[in-house]
Amino acid sequence: MRARAGLIALTFGIAAHAAPPAFDSLYPAGGSPGGRMEVTVAGKGLEKDSPAAWTSDPHIVVLAGDKPKKYFLNIAKDAAPGAYLMRLYNDEGSTQPRIIEVGRFEEVIEKEPNDSLSDVQAAEAKMNVTINGTLEKSGDVDTHTIRVQKGKRITLELHGYALGSPMDPAIRLLNERGIEIAGGHDTYNLDPRIEYTPTADGTLFVQIFAFAHPPAADVSLKGSANHVYRLTVTDEPKPVVAINEPKTLTIPAKVTGSIGKPAEEDRYAVTAKKGDEWQIDVRAYALRSPLDATLRIEDAEGKVIQQTDDVDNTDPSLKWKAPKDGDYAIIVADRFQHGSADHLYELDVHPFTPRLTATLDTHAYRIEAGKTVEVKVTVKTNGTFSGKIMARATQLPPGVTCPEVEVPAKGGEVKLKLTAAADAAASQAPFGVEIVAGAPDSLQTFAASYAIPFTEPRGDLLIMSDTHPWLTVAIKKP
Repeated sequence: MRARAGLIALTFGIAAHAAPPAFDSLYPAGGSPGGRMEVTVAGKGLEKDSPAAWTSDPHIVVLAGDKPKKYFLNIAKDAAPGAYLMRLYNDEGSTQPRIIEVGRFEEVIEKEPNDSLSDVQAAEAKMNVTINGTLEKSGDVDTHTIRVQKGKRITLELHGYALGSPMDPAIRLLNERGIEIAGGHDTYNLDPRIEYTPTADGTLFVQIFAFAHPPAADVSLKGSANHVYRLTVTDEPKPVVAINEPKTLTIPAKVTGSIGKPAEEDRYAVTAKKGDEWQIDVRAYALRSPLDATLRIEDAEGKVIQQTDDVDNTDPSLKWKAPKDGDYAIIVADRFQHGSADHLYELDVHPFTPRLTATLDTHAYRIEAGKTVEVKVTVKTNGTFSGKIMARATQLPPGVTCPEVEVPAKGGEVKLKLTAAADAAASQAPFGVEIVAGAPDSLQTFAASYAIPFTEPRGDLLIMSDTHPWLTVAIKKP
């Protein structure tokens, strides 16, 4: 999920600093709507001062506590559940953003000791909660109890890697005698997920542990103050997804389907005229469906005209141009011929229009009054735009200017030059970079984004990119 567009920046009378702070982790890494959670941050440069905080949504306000490294996470009642970003900053610059999460259930903080079943036997077992914990040291194993009902399926979903924690976590589900009855490791990324239907009423145990990420030759269990996780435990039934699988599509069309059994294929009949250009997208991975979707187009005789599998290791997508008038079939299947009611997907077919992506070279920039700084933007185009393609900076603070730059028609790297006037005031805030393309009467605007900084990504984080880079305008010290 991308960060919301609403933005706030809070300043607490920032003192002079020699360098921007570092921000390695936040614990707990979230809360629930209407809640006020005391959190502890970790990172260099935080021992004496409490830098100001920014979040990507005005419904989440972070206030400094009365001690260094202590903050209060205040979440409005109407905050939408999901993932958001948080930065710490001072007059010298900003930390990289960290991911925080607004959950749907009661928030629980782990109670130490909880290394073994005997430690938590007397602990209160709850269902429909989010448990916040940290694997504090190498070899650490956290144990939690849950109360279950016979025949009522439970779901355990852990977010650790997805928060940006340097961990490859795993979970074990144990019965009352300590025997493993289910386990989970990698799912959509390195984080584990378990679905299990209890055979009797009672108390079960969840054990959480982690290996190193990035991977190391040493396969022992790892831990640190930055090994922060959130485990959501629920017995709520899965939401019912309305399946809409018409056999014939009229373009544009968007349908929801399911590969309901192994080796099944869903075929959609379409009629096209020669030269028709369509964009065809399948979303399955993006829906956290177990479907490893494939996509192909066949003509009326069953000949494969075009096919694709994953795009950037996620979901299939293709641009297709009809070679002649006629009837065709769009076919969605599972790469490994798996199938079940959970193998859901969305198919979107619409006339092709040119589009582009724009990627920034970093997440934050710093400029001194009277000087300039370059913002590098890499633009990739898909299709041909009429008219010029222009890059520009937006939401700049007073005293900072930036001329527009033309982007080559086929894309490439361009450099925007931010200039701060000699009398520009000190400021710290997000700004934006936009790419504007198309004819004057049909302009399209695309927001440039930066990748959320992380080491060796192996699957999605809760937020993979953001369109609000940070800009620090600093006053040169005498």
